[in-house]
Amino acid sequence: MVQLIRTGYSVRRSGNIVFVCGGNSASDMRMQFKSFCQSKRIDFEIFFPEFAMKDYFSNDHVSQFDITEFELIIGNLSHAIVMFPEAAGSYAELGYFSHVDELAKKIILVLDQKWQSKDSFMSMGPVKKIGSKSKFYAELQMPYAAPDFEVIIERINRFPLQKTRKSLSVEKFKDLTDYEIFCLVYQCFSFLRIATINDVLFLMNAIFQTRFKKHKVSQIASILFGSEYIDEIGSFGHYYTKNKTHSLLMPRTGFQGEDTDVNIQIASILEKSDRDFYSILEDAKNAA
Repeated sequence: MVQLIRTGYSVRRSGNIVFVCGGNSASDMRMQFKSFCQSKRIDFEIFFPEFAMKDYFSNDHVSQFDITEFELIIGNLSHAIVMFPEAAGSYAELGYFSHVDELAKKIILVLDQKWQSKDSFMSMGPVKKIGSKSKFYAELQMPYAAPDFEVIIERINRFPLQKTRKSLSVEKFKDLTDYEIFCLVYQCFSFLRIATINDVLFLMNAIFQTRFKKHKVSQIASILFGSEYIDEIGSFGHYYTKNKTHSLLMPRTGFQGEDTDVNIQIASILEKSDRDFYSILEDAKNAA
């Protein structure tokens, strides 16, 4: 399995996560936008950062949590960042993101039209700064009372998701992009069917001969959860991979047979597991 992971897969050149900031009530724009995207079966995943942070804190981690590092990883993974300034947290994020070029260049800022008739600190400060940096021509104005989410989708699609792939070279952890690590951690969960964070860290340890950042793998596992690529199951900290339309890693030409063999071997091992573990595995199959 380790050798297959190191040499046998290709990866898409970029991810399809859209990081969305805003309020949390059902009537807030962020929640409405997520519902709209789900109903339209749009080709990207909506990500709420607080879901990932909650998951991170629920696990046993030895390192301190650095929210700035965490949000930079999210920015690196995101195709776009949609911001609805409608709650205290989103105002703070707007100010912070405007000063981080890696984040600002991906922002689509959706402002409530009814508040834009006069200059304000926000419009003259963070909004102006993001507007000068974003590749999406950042600012949109619409009435929050009657939003047209198709306009946001059109803006996101100005930079279509890349469909092409490249070979994944897994040698040194430090040479991998955040998106490649994201795909690799997902593949570990996928191989193992159901796994704890510690199970994945054990496998990553074998792949990289201990030379990798455990806290970064844990953060990315939480982002996988927050973007609904994996979900929690049972009461012992296990996760399973949810079905996705687009696979993150694909076997390269000549490695399809090895991929099938490894999956068959793992399935055979799992069939011999104890009854409690097997019941969790069956629940994961049914949920997926």
